[in-house]
Amino acid sequence: MKRVFLFLSIFFLFAFALLSKYEDRAIIRNLDFTVTVKVQDFIGKFCTTRCDGLFEDIGFFASPLFSIAAIIVFATKRKSLLIPVLFALLTLAEMYGKTIVGHPAPPFFMLKNPTTIFPTYHVWQEFSYPSGHAARAMFLALLAYPFIKKKSWIGFGLAAYIGLISFSRIYLGHHWFSDVVGGWLLGAGTAFFITL
Repeated sequence: MKRVFLFLSIFFLFAFALLSKYEDRAIIRNLDFTVTVKVQDFIGKFCTTRCDGLFEDIGFFASPLFSIAAIIVFATKRKSLLIPVLFALLTLAEMYGKTIVGHPAPPFFMLKNPTTIFPTYHVWQEFSYPSGHAARAMFLALLAYPFIKKKSWIGFGLAAYIGLISFSRIYLGHHWFSDVVGGWLLGAGTAFFITL
């Protein structure tokens, strides 16, 4: 079973590296723009700006502060120093992507909640690849899953958690779809190493 998890980890990290290399292609940029416009139009039909704050609040559950608290709990429960080490590597990979890859963030006119208070001091906000929220959501969900094997409905809850966090990043105009996919790949690739 460890070989399967090692293979999955390598596969997801390789896919992350590949997407990082080719994310500037026109087909990906067109897909990013189309998905963002469709998501924002879809939500705009059902609710106005009052939903912006709700989607911003959802993001707290994959914020750096929340994630660090969860990592401490998981590391203590599993008695594993590997969990915070891998989380630190995930954070370094996120910062690398946002400073070196240089995928421009969605333009200001797509930003749904421009007055939000966000700790911008730890990432370069001019660039958005990968989504740290999506990476942390995937990482935390995969960490939580072994604790709930017997309750499959909670597995669906974890999938919904990843989906809501990711959807909110696109809807709010903080990230493109490719940023979110990059976050999923990075989060999954680092989380599967924990089982080794």
